[in-house]
Amino acid sequence: MKRTPWLTWRLYFLTIPVDLFVLLLSGDHASTGSNDFFNWTVLALMAHGLIAPFTAIALIFTTKLNSWKSDLSALIVLGALRGVAINLGVGILDLEPKVSSIYKIFNSAISLPLWFIGIAIFIESRRQYQREFEALFQRYVRREQTFIDKQNLDSSDLPEAQPIKHLQSAASDLAVEIEGVLSLPTSQINYAMQTGKIRDLVNNELRPTSTKLWNRSTLSAPKLSIWALIRVSLLEQKLKVIPASLFFSPYIFIGLNGTQGWKLAAVETVLATGLNIIVFLICEFLFRYSLLNRKLTNILILTLSYSTPLLVILFILPANLFWTASIATTFFYQFFLSTSHVLLLLGFNVYKLLDAQRSTVLNNFEQIIEDKELFPISKDDLSAVRDIDLARYLHGELQAGLIASSLLLERALKTGDTDVARNALKSAVDLLSQDHAQISQSRISSAQARLEKISSGWRGIAEVNIALDWIDKLDAPVVNDLITLIDEGVSNAIRHAKASEISVRGSRVGADLHLEILSDGSKMIEKTPGLGTKLFTELATSWAYSRNGEQNILKFTVRTNN
Repeated sequence: MKRTPWLTWRLYFLTIPVDLFVLLLSGDHASTGSNDFFNWTVLALMAHGLIAPFTAIALIFTTKLNSWKSDLSALIVLGALRGVAINLGVGILDLEPKVSSIYKIFNSAISLPLWFIGIAIFIESRRQYQREFEALFQRYVRREQTFIDKQNLDSSDLPEAQPIKHLQSAASDLAVEIEGVLSLPTSQINYAMQTGKIRDLVNNELRPTSTKLWNRSTLSAPKLSIWALIRVSLLEQKLKVIPASLFFSPYIFIGLNGTQGWKLAAVETVLATGLNIIVFLICEFLFRYSLLNRKLTNILILTLSYSTPLLVILFILPANLFWTASIATTFFYQFFLSTSHVLLLLGFNVYKLLDAQRSTVLNNFEQIIEDKELFPISKDDLSAVRDIDLARYLHGELQAGLIASSLLLERALKTGDTDVARNALKSAVDLLSQDHAQISQSRISSAQARLEKISSGWRGIAEVNIALDWIDKLDAPVVNDLITLIDEGVSNAIRHAKASEISVRGSRVGADLHLEILSDGSKMIEKTPGLGTKLFTELATSWAYSRNGEQNILKFTVRTNN
């Protein structure tokens, strides 16, 4: 699976406001009036603009290497170049820096990667939340659809899947033709011709239809707003104050060291970090003994993280341990630190929350959906879910079955085994004669029976062993997702790698299902992503392909609801 890059043009533009904010409020320069603030704003924009050409060059290499090490190295270099640009701008605009040119370059080389990486993690985490949100919404729609089916309510006015009509007609015609061929004496049957027709149906009808259904199936799931994400992350969950404070402390020290020296920088860093942690521990103590609820606890932590250090600086800390006597500057200084602290808390919580407290997050999502009064589900959404199920069935079970039949026919032609060839044609007729729209909605109830169907479908071509003794205990939507992934993974191993031995195994660890498909055969060559890749990306939380010796390894992680 493609990793989330830390260096993109999107991140470059999103960090411009951060650059402005940091450079204006940093303590490594003197500002004596509004004109200076304007000049430092111009300098921030100029420095950010000057690294644009170098960003373009860096992207060429980081895109090719595609690793966190290359991204981090490029960001450090870009940060240093930004420092050089700031030094040049200071001379041009006749500004007054309080740190040396070398230290400014060093400071910038440390700061800029933090901005890019922090925003990248937040963006990717929000995408993951949105995928979870849409998956939950899809389950709500599917539940409503099941209710309609069970109650035999009128659903005839739902939009019909037009692409399936032509495919159904072509499949039925081919089934009738093959049945007619099977009535002929063995010596008169042209098995090669029938094999070609089955493959033509798969390539010219089945695959385009499944792709069209998948691409057009769009649910009207609402976007998860930034505010909803902030509320879930900062107000409904335990805050990651200790790791965020410890992570931020080197940044404070580096920022202050250049202007105040290491002793004062160390004192103020320890003060800021220690007070945040003490406030957090006191508030959590009150929460533990039910004196505060979670929302009030978090609001108190966030409020005191600003006011407590501010009061200590103004009324307790000796004047010689702080770098300015200006009360207004002290307010802005603490505002800068507290804002950065809250943003870090948001990043830590958003990034860690789905793994640590996923069930709680999903409960919050359910509340969001209910608050928006999304029921009754629209007919378009019901139709979209049916299209999704149909696309999965066509691309998975039906395509795999027809390909297995065609491969058996090819093998029978080489060996002269007419009995195998006849059985393969009969299997193809059974598949082609089905009502595909109906079958996609009424699968075999037993998950183990469906897995056995996958194994038996490839018998004679490859030995497929599937060991998942826990799958029957899962909810139906999760089972469908797992079986679709297995079906596609096994099919790809046979079709693309010519595998003859495949084993599927997995384990359940908490809310995570870990699936592994091992196969022999040749190395899987990366091609243009098709519907199979889309299935992997949309159904699995994460997936990865690797090769160990002569073995292909395809791994998936799928999350359950509990």
